[in-house]
This record gives sequence, structure tokens and C-alpha cells, in this order.
Amino acid sequence: MSIYKKLGRIHSDKSTEEKLYEVLQSDTYKSNLYKTEDLGEGMAVLYQNIWGWYKPRFMLNHNIKSAFEFMDRYEYLVTVTTDDINWASLKKLPEEAIYRAECLSFHFPSFIRGFRNGVARVDWQLNPDGRYYMDDDGYGMTADEEIEIYGFIDTKGNVLVKFKAIKDWKELEVMRKEAEEKIMKVTIKE
Repeated sequence: MSIYKKLGRIHSDKSTEEKLYEVLQSDTYKSNLYKTEDLGEGMAVLYQNIWGWYKPRFMLNHNIKSAFEFMDRYEYLVTVTTDDINWASLKKLPEEAIYRAECLSFHFPSFIRGFRNGVARVDWQLNPDGRYYMDDDGYGMTADEEIEIYGFIDTKGNVLVKFKAIKDWKELEVMRKEAEEKIMKVTIKE
């Protein structure tokens, strides 16, 4: 039974996010098709095994007992839109990588990193390195270079700092600081 049918069977005054959290706590989502990873600050990611790779499918907020879909079952981002991408930084990337960003394709190994100060980094791989295509015997490797873009999200999956290609790892700290400042402004308003 699909997760959406299970949600429909829960009759209560709970929100969809609260119902989803409840469903994701069942034994079905503790099997070897899924694995949960703690992200800190009461957050977790539920990975789904798709074609032998664990993909970040759902995010769980244990603090408020809610969950949301980060990536759909077809491996496309749900909470990210094309407006959440810094397109100028992608100008020099290969067309195929840009196309994957336009489609919001999350097919290649990508990760949600730990939360710190209400913010998590997302590493979005638009193109894997050539070893991705290699079989167990070492055949099939291509000359592809790994291409990743990075962004920062909040505990609801909202993009705080747009995804972009970086030239220097120091840019990530600048981006994190910007995301944390946005979270602080929201917290102060509340």
C-alpha cells in the first residue's frame, strides 16, 4: 500500500505532516529498504533504497512530530523549486548538468548534512564521477567529472540560500552564515 493511501486511512484532526510522521514510525519504514539517519537538533532523514542507493526521501522533525517529503519516489526534489537555484553560478557547467538542475533531478548520490543552528547543507550531485557507472569488475568507468551544487535548508525543507556551484570550499561557510542569519531573523519575528 502506498504511503499516500496510508495517510488517507488515518482519521484524525492531525495535519498531513503529523500523519506522515506517524506512518513513517511504523515497522515498514524500519526495514532494510529504509534507513534513518540523525541530523541533529531533533531532525532526521529517512533514506529509501532505490536501485541499490540510499536516497534522502523524507525529513522528520522529532521535536514537533512531523515529517515531509523531500524527494519523491521518482527521485525529483519536492521542496526545492527552480527559483531556489543560482543559475548564474551554473553557466559554465555542461548542458546535461544544467538540464538535471532544471528538472530538479536528485538521481545521483546527494546528501542532507547535519543541522546546526536550524540550518542544514544539501549537497546535490548533478553528475557523478566516472566510477558511478563502473561494475563490480571495474568495467564501464567513464571519464565523467563529479559536479555538485550546494544549498542550505531549514527544518521544513525551505531553501534559505540558493543552490550554487562553488569555486572554493570557503564559500560554504559564507553561505551557512547567510542561512543562519535568515533563521535568526525569523526567530526574532516570532
